Amino acid sequence: MSEHFDKLKKIGIQKIHETTHISRLHVESILQEDFSAMTKIQLLGFISILEREYGLTLDELKDSALKHFQEIQEQHAGEEIKVFLAPKRKRNLAPFYISIVILIFVSIMFITMRATSEKEKPSAIDNTAIESAKSYIEPIIDTSPDENLSITKPQELKEEVKEDIPSVPEKEEITSFKIIPNVKVWLGYIDLNTYKKYQRTFKDEFDLDPSKDWILAFGHGSLKIEINGVIKKYKIKKNVRFSYINGSLKEISLKEFKRLNKGNRW
Repeated sequence: MSEHFDKLKKIGIQKIHETTHISRLHVESILQEDFSAMTKIQLLGFISILEREYGLTLDELKDSALKHFQEIQEQHAGEEIKVFLAPKRKRNLAPFYISIVILIFVSIMFITMRATSEKEKPSAIDNTAIESAKSYIEPIIDTSPDENLSITKPQELKEEVKEDIPSVPEKEEITSFKIIPNVKVWLGYIDLNTYKKYQRTFKDEFDLDPSKDWILAFGHGSLKIEINGVIKKYKIKKNVRFSYINGSLKEISLKEFKRLNKGNRW
């Protein structure tokens, strides 16, 4: 490796972490040239931060990283070819499905015939029930005027009912979504509508579009997040991830982050 990379090793893991806020685990992996715990984009981002922070040129380290990810890509391509060379034989399920269709057809015919035979049976009229109903209906009919009887008009009834219906409050519109780090932090953020990825390192306040859905990955969790003036404070030393969906912020695990990101770590 180059003289610049040796200078970086002499600075040490702890000082690099305190200056750049890259996690100790990732700093140690970079100094040991172990790239297995990072994605290509994440690793190249860390190298750019180190070059800018210490005024170094780490081209050899960058070439080594690119070669590592190229080998992984070629290995996966070979595995995919093997899978297509030996496809699994499909079982012939046609007789099974035909049997099911015949069974369903026979069942439908049986139900239809039974329903038709029941329709043809004459239904008996219960005159007793009719006479009983008449005896209750006749006393109700009274054509004589009653001055004490108050008649409620349909329009008045509708207005009374309207007054009893509670109004439904409108959903509060979210107009601000801010990240406020306590110290400089690396942020990777992905738009869940387009799956476009962005990353940046900053120490001042940073605004995101509150109308979109996001997933966020931070180099550390010493920060505040403000949504519509409501601030949530976090003091987490290790990497932390969040989802922001339908205006709701939630801390999530790496497994949930990968699920929302179509199986990708980043």
